[in-house]
Amino acid sequence: MNAICIDEKNFQPQHFTEWLNSSVDKEIIALNVISLSGTTPYEYLLYSSSISRRNDGRLRDKDLKKYRHIEYGGWWCNGIDPLNNYNPMMWGCFKPDKPRRDYEKIHKFIKYEHPYKEVTRAFFLQVPKRIWEKVSERCGIPITEDDWQQEHGFWYWVWRRNVPVVIAEGAKKAACLLTAGYAAIAIPGVNGGYRTPKDEAGNVIGNPFLIPDLKHFATLDRQITICFDQDEKPETVQRVRTATQRMGKLLAYSGCEVKVIDLPRPTKGVDDFIFAQGEEEFETLYDKADTLEMWQVNLFTLLTYKPAMAFEQKYLGQISIPEAEKLIILQSAKGTGKTEWLTSEVAKAHEQNRRVLIITHRIQLGEALCERFGVNYVTKVHSSGTGDLLGYGVCIDSLHHNSQARFNPSDWYNDTVIIDECDQVFWHLLNSSTEVAKHRVSVLKNLQLLIQNVLSSPKGKIYLASADVSDCDADYVLSLAGEIQVKPFVILNNYRHVAGNCYSYDGTNPKNLVAALDKAISKGGHHLLCCSAQKAKSKWGTQALEQRFRRKFPHLRILRIDSESVADPEHPAYGCIAHLNSILCEYDLVIASPSLETGVSIDIQGHFNAVWGIFQGVQSANSARQMLARLRETVDRHVWVRTCGMGFVGNGAASLGVLLASQHVATRANIALLSEADNADYSCIDENFQPESLQTWGKRACVINAQMRCYRESVLKGLEEDGYTIIDVEDIELEESERVFESVKVASLELHTSECRAVEAAEDISDDQLKKLKDKRAKTTTERQQQRKAVLKELYGINVTTSLVWKDSDGWYPQLRLHYFLTLGREHLAQRDVTTAKAQIDLGENAVWKPDFNRGQLLPVVSLLENLNISYFLTPGIMFRGSDPQLQQFKALAVQHRYIIRNYLGVSISNRLGAITIVQKILSKLGLGLSYVGRFGSRGRRERVYRFVEPKDERDIIFATWEKRYALGVQH
Repeated sequence: MNAICIDEKNFQPQHFTEWLNSSVDKEIIALNVISLSGTTPYEYLLYSSSISRRNDGRLRDKDLKKYRHIEYGGWWCNGIDPLNNYNPMMWGCFKPDKPRRDYEKIHKFIKYEHPYKEVTRAFFLQVPKRIWEKVSERCGIPITEDDWQQEHGFWYWVWRRNVPVVIAEGAKKAACLLTAGYAAIAIPGVNGGYRTPKDEAGNVIGNPFLIPDLKHFATLDRQITICFDQDEKPETVQRVRTATQRMGKLLAYSGCEVKVIDLPRPTKGVDDFIFAQGEEEFETLYDKADTLEMWQVNLFTLLTYKPAMAFEQKYLGQISIPEAEKLIILQSAKGTGKTEWLTSEVAKAHEQNRRVLIITHRIQLGEALCERFGVNYVTKVHSSGTGDLLGYGVCIDSLHHNSQARFNPSDWYNDTVIIDECDQVFWHLLNSSTEVAKHRVSVLKNLQLLIQNVLSSPKGKIYLASADVSDCDADYVLSLAGEIQVKPFVILNNYRHVAGNCYSYDGTNPKNLVAALDKAISKGGHHLLCCSAQKAKSKWGTQALEQRFRRKFPHLRILRIDSESVADPEHPAYGCIAHLNSILCEYDLVIASPSLETGVSIDIQGHFNAVWGIFQGVQSANSARQMLARLRETVDRHVWVRTCGMGFVGNGAASLGVLLASQHVATRANIALLSEADNADYSCIDENFQPESLQTWGKRACVINAQMRCYRESVLKGLEEDGYTIIDVEDIELEESERVFESVKVASLELHTSECRAVEAAEDISDDQLKKLKDKRAKTTTERQQQRKAVLKELYGINVTTSLVWKDSDGWYPQLRLHYFLTLGREHLAQRDVTTAKAQIDLGENAVWKPDFNRGQLLPVVSLLENLNISYFLTPGIMFRGSDPQLQQFKALAVQHRYIIRNYLGVSISNRLGAITIVQKILSKLGLGLSYVGRFGSRGRRERVYRFVEPKDERDIIFATWEKRYALGVQH
């Protein structure tokens, strides 16, 4: 077949207009498209040697009948073939003017025809010189004289120069993108980029693989962006997502950098978008495209259930819900009046003699909500005249029988359950290491029974509300409901605030932001500073910053709000969460920790001039945004965000399959080790307890892990979606910011030292007093220090000194414990793990929550370290060089088992790291390391040399104490 190159006049007018309306360049149309009619289309579509023919060579009647519609005419498009020396490709597509009916889907017509009995290919459209130059300019890859002279043209240049590629669905979409300056490849449908081997019965018999056309362009480090059509139908949406994931993974396995563009609705195709919005708007979408990994996890954050009510209102106001609805889901932006609306729903429930259960994840938040709803918090039930007559509020940690609530899910029938900030509540339930961890299995069982009781009762209702509520939350509740059939009633408020400016400060620490805050304070006004840390040891936590600002601005009225201050009866912040709007006006600077993260609305107007945020990567990206949104007023925001976060979950994977597989493998390994150590049968363990909950844990964890890898980008992108205009700040004086850093460092050091000394000097208390303090919610600073001293003495078994408190603050205990069980305490390890496991099994009535169960076991970690022979590096006197055969052997072993090391130790190993670096990373988990000796060797071959020096940190005394405990039969 010859190359097609015709003038516009040779087209049927409607065909040419159709392509022009898809924003396609006229020369591209002329080079790639032709109008066909009569019997000519048969030559283009029915040329395959696989087609059965009559003896005289004619097509059989059934095929002629099937394709008779093509004689009415249509347009044909093909391109060049990169696998055949860049000659014109025979394969292409024909769009008939009168399409045939799809008899498998009777109400659909087959819009495009492709060569019969031929495997599908991809479209590589011919490109005129002008468009080639436009693509070159847009991607920044020059066209050399050699490129112009070579005979194969544009697509050879794309392949040879590793030019970024966009993959679209359909030839017109690719032509439109080429016109806009993108090297676009088209596939005939979302599944057309890969093939899945199947047998004659249609059963899958192998793994999917890229079609050869795409495989040819799937070269190392090439950026490939997938841009498929959007659709409203849920089944089509799912099909497109599945195809994107499969093809994207195959491209990523080939070494490509894969990104995904989700076109905004109601746009269907990229040509529609560019025709309506223009090339510049598409360029914005292209530049902001998510990586494949981020796109995949972002699917877990979407709410795709069809809304029963959708609107765009600044405030929710009155919403009438049909009485029969049982699962009500509200997604509405922060500050749009969700709590006010829920207050009215609580009132309706009370009018109908239904009690209300308010479930939160923070006690202070629960108390504040209960006050607004007119319901007692659980701690006030027995002292209140109404008791639990109207229901009560409770932290989800307490949904078990042994809590103060004495919770029984059977008590709730025909009642209303409200879970505000439901995404935060569920994540706290599934992953928090607070009190809920001890009773997690019981709480999960009771939550499931509660949901089933309420949804199965005639008048029971469950409300899920959050700005970030998603399918993940709805699916979780529905999965716990089991066989109870409930259709979610989704209320979607699409209103987005024009949130104002958000100034972003760069740098490895927030000194520039604090310097800017200093200037703002000097000019007067009032400011709210949000921090992600509170401990005295944190330079940028609430306590150190409070100390620093008090010194710099002695006249300033400062209020510190964190988990310690709000629970200290002697502190001005005690119990302030429920009365923020009346209290905050009394202060010039409010410094808050994540205690002010969710469910709190600061509605005062005209007081705060700006909100400032320091986010160090220990809280999720959503949590950071939530903190900034607590003040509802539109004032400037200022943020410093760490580039990469630190709060990874599980093994840090962002793939749901990988993350869950690591938990399943670890659980099986732990049970096998326990059985071997205890010579007992652990088959009674329900290790598959609540897979619905574990699936939800995995989805949430994947989102957090992906966001942590690009933490700053995730937070800022989320703030943009919240309506902020992001402005980068650069004009901070270096000397000024360095003075800030030094002042914060001094304040933190003094504060931390003072705290450690105070703990050492605290009064010793008895075991009974310690138990009472642990159970006591409100504690003075003195009581908190007494409790910590007693806990440290219990943990380490030695006198508590300032040095010990300091080291414990740096995470010394888990390092020491691992070192002990690797060495001196190895003989006690099996019994320790057996005791820990049995306690969890007993509490869960034979069921275990895999993440908790796996975290509690040390046998596999110690076994891993033994297999790596890490003890070889703990021998004093031996010199180590990176080139030593033993070091190279150790590195090879560590790289081979890098996934297991990441699962059990949380240490990332790669072949790029040196052997000494790998050893140091693993030894750091024991609180140990190799000391640098010097550089030795002949000139030109000098090498760094290290050795192990036994630490003089009293760990030998602690180990001896632990040994005595085990000798007395005391479990450590």
